[in-house]
Amino acid sequence: MGNCCPEPHRQSHRHPLSPPRVPSPPLPPTEIVKARSNKVATKPDPMVGPAEEPPVRLYGPETCPLTWRLRLTFLYKGISPQFIPRESPILPGPLLRFGGMSADVISGSEQELLECIDKRFTGEPNGVVSKLEPAEEVVLALELQHKSLERHLEGIIRSVKEMAVAGKKGRKTGAAAEGRRISRWYAELVEVMLEHARMEESLLFPVLERAAYKGVCKVANEQHAGDLPMLNGIKEDIKSLLSFEAGTSLYQEALLNLSQRLKKLQEHFKDHFREEEKELFPLIDSVYRMQRIESDISNWSNSGWVGQVVNATESIHSRLFPFFIAGLLPHEAMEYVDLICRSTRDPQRLVSMLQSLTSLLEGTCQSSFIFDSLLKK
Repeated sequence: MGNCCPEPHRQSHRHPLSPPRVPSPPLPPTEIVKARSNKVATKPDPMVGPAEEPPVRLYGPETCPLTWRLRLTFLYKGISPQFIPRESPILPGPLLRFGGMSADVISGSEQELLECIDKRFTGEPNGVVSKLEPAEEVVLALELQHKSLERHLEGIIRSVKEMAVAGKKGRKTGAAAEGRRISRWYAELVEVMLEHARMEESLLFPVLERAAYKGVCKVANEQHAGDLPMLNGIKEDIKSLLSFEAGTSLYQEALLNLSQRLKKLQEHFKDHFREEEKELFPLIDSVYRMQRIESDISNWSNSGWVGQVVNATESIHSRLFPFFIAGLLPHEAMEYVDLICRSTRDPQRLVSMLQSLTSLLEGTCQSSFIFDSLLKK
């Protein structure tokens, strides 16, 4: 991503990594955390009394990816920072300020700032991935994509089940709106699924085939070809559901058919993803090691495999990025953010992705209704 900050420089009235006066409570590790952000300050920072919890202020350029990554780190910890856009010709990188009049003001490298947040506040880690080989990075990225797809499908199945239970109890209020919501949710899921599959077919499978693994991707390609009829069949089932009146026998039958098809699709994708992760993904590492030994590392390897995955899945990493990330748990989402920050060479594109994710966590994004559904147990 590149470092937006100068060499570490800290000014504080107490140890820069000392805990806050009122520590934040720990957050459940298996829940997605959602926080509401404060409005951008347009006046000087207010004085904070000693009895109040010290606020967190984040100063930084809006065009700097690190500014947005720090903001996301706070939000995933359940902390709503006060963001003050500020350009400084002397110190262009972000600054963190903890406390009131005697606040700690901290600057430094990306790693130092992220570590500082982790030490001060409990909850989800900052998501920094340990140094990995390029092949290991792309495997992690693909596995996280699988997890997001599976969780979104699980969320749709759960919502359809809730609709069926409500229908049996004679509840009609909101049924039509819920049906339209599921239709939109499913349409976006299909779009992510198909783009993910096309990326594997155009980027991943040819590399394995060229590396003397002839025919190894044949089964995966055949499975991809068989996915479309299943996906379209469910789409037609949802259309039929929307045409029936809630509470009628036809409506309940349509819900039952839809639920059964969705469960079959879920089983199919679980088997397909596990097969890829077990049979194909280990070969990616073998290909990279073989090329390194033979000093024949391709341009694709040198430029960052994750970067190529991002480029090959344009919709997932632009318009559908909040939707995709909503399917990941906090630590998984931060790991994915770390991967794309390392591999995306276009700062403007990276800032756009991080801004859209910030909108999701703050509840101002259109994908937030899906985010709320995934919070359900």
